[in-house]
Amino acid sequence: MTVVDIGCGSGVFSIALAQDNFVVALDINRKHLEAIKKVVAVVNADAHYLPFKPESFDIVLSLSLMEHLENPAGHVEYLKNVVKRGGWLILQLPNLQYFFEPHSMVPFLFLLPQKIQKLVFRKLEYIYVNMNLTIKGALKLLLSAGFALRKTVKIYHTEVMRLIPWAPSYMFLLQKMG
Repeated sequence: MTVVDIGCGSGVFSIALAQDNFVVALDINRKHLEAIKKVVAVVNADAHYLPFKPESFDIVLSLSLMEHLENPAGHVEYLKNVVKRGGWLILQLPNLQYFFEPHSMVPFLFLLPQKIQKLVFRKLEYIYVNMNLTIKGALKLLLSAGFALRKTVKIYHTEVMRLIPWAPSYMFLLQKMG
């Protein structure tokens, strides 16, 4: 199978999948790619503009990436373009409206003014976190782009979190239709 790991970070998933597949790891950070370039093919690029031909990949990974993009809708269009018909998109997204914002662990950060949110992320050296992106909104973008939702997995970091009906993170398995 052909796999692209968009926003691969340290490349943990890219390396694991490279055992049985042809994997391309894409990240904007060259340092991340240097560490894994002997194991997988690497591409230094911005996830807003994927430099691949249409329908290049059987599987596309986008894990903990979408919330760092200023234009999630544009990213979804690129995802749709690079995955083959009938191919798979595995997308993980933290719930930025959870009790504790997952990047900062600041309680109820989503309720605070944008200026304070930006200060918190700047202090933690996050370049950008799109606090307006919701789980429901992301899923709506994906479905309207022609993906069919095949499975949703709620990700809990501790057992006590399961007592609440919404999770701190979600993973979606989607298939490109038609």
